[in-house]
Amino acid sequence: MASASKPNCGLVSAQRFINTNGAHNNSSRNKSTASSSAASADEVEDYSFPPELDLKVSSEVPFKKGTDGESVLDYTSGPKSGTPSPWAVFDAWGAGSDILDPLSPEEEKVLSPSSVKIPTTEAERENSTNETDILQAYDHFLKSRSSVHFGYPYNLMYNHEELYPFMRYSINNLGDPFVQSNYGVHSRQFECSVIDFFANLWNIKEGEYWGYVTTCGTEGNLHGILLARECHPNGILYSSKETHYSIFKAARYYRMDSKAIPTLATGEIDYDILASEIAKNKDRPVIINVNIGTTVKGAVDNLDRILRILNNLNIPRERFHIHCDGALFAMMMPFVDFAPEISFKKPIDSIAVSGHKMLGCPMPCGVALARKEHVKKVEQRIDYLNSVDTTIMGSRNGQAALYMWYSLRKKGVDGIKRDVV
Repeated sequence: MASASKPNCGLVSAQRFINTNGAHNNSSRNKSTASSSAASADEVEDYSFPPELDLKVSSEVPFKKGTDGESVLDYTSGPKSGTPSPWAVFDAWGAGSDILDPLSPEEEKVLSPSSVKIPTTEAERENSTNETDILQAYDHFLKSRSSVHFGYPYNLMYNHEELYPFMRYSINNLGDPFVQSNYGVHSRQFECSVIDFFANLWNIKEGEYWGYVTTCGTEGNLHGILLARECHPNGILYSSKETHYSIFKAARYYRMDSKAIPTLATGEIDYDILASEIAKNKDRPVIINVNIGTTVKGAVDNLDRILRILNNLNIPRERFHIHCDGALFAMMMPFVDFAPEISFKKPIDSIAVSGHKMLGCPMPCGVALARKEHVKKVEQRIDYLNSVDTTIMGSRNGQAALYMWYSLRKKGVDGIKRDVV
């Protein structure tokens, strides 16, 4: 079991996959999940929207013909999305039950649905449990569940007590981070400082980037894929089958054709099959999601190898778009010796990272960073906000930006590096 005193439970996995990321010769670990490197239509999950599909919500599951004549499930409307998490299932073994400090029967009763129900009449209020008693039991519940932490790669080692007084304010970074709105209670200066930090970390020049503090890595992925769709409306999204479900959620939301590519034993995308699929569809732009740490295996797709594939297939820069899902490891990679460089010096277009994982934060949060030129395609002026709409959310949590800024200031580059290594 990983305790709160050892927050970086994914680092061993990160280091292992980073160190082995370069070699792809005759080794069982590089064996693809497909039956051969020349994938057939039923191995690459090709989920497309047929032209005749009505974009209204429908109970019918759309199909299209694969290259071998078989019907292939449309990914963006089908029931499957990414790889299921092994820890998102009932634990029949009761792991950890002997080391948790369980709630007493009285406390369990206090936290029962009937006890925490919000009363709507005076009679219900007179018979309801005192809120203080409920919160005390809930505090015990949270302490017991936070005393050990297994599965999710969250960093629980943080202290933001200095920020507690600011919770009395309704801090809303309404609109674009770089364009002030008419709502004056905001933390834009802190949010922009966070964006500047990550822009420097991932090597993109001032004036060439745009970003914002998101609610989580999923929102960052939704934004990155939205930009890709707007830049290449007819593009095909390619990503590995072990990709986080939010990428395929984005394809479904945005009505994009997508291909789920089989993986190597390491969890990396199968590069040969990726090349084959791109070659089959050279008449359409290429949108690629590069995983910088997959959910289950912590696999890091080899960005340089993917770029070589695009170069060998003579795909010009204006015909491809690369988003990097770095929710898990993109913040660690710059501090790992001999790790492949994830950087805007290379022809990538956006990166998403989680803030509550490696950095540690009491609320889910993250950062989306993109090339500024792409954001112009989604920008809309909103007069009553006196700002512009460029983000997924309208009202945005200004507390999250403040907490991320505080963590980065307190840790500094040296502190983050110590956490990583």
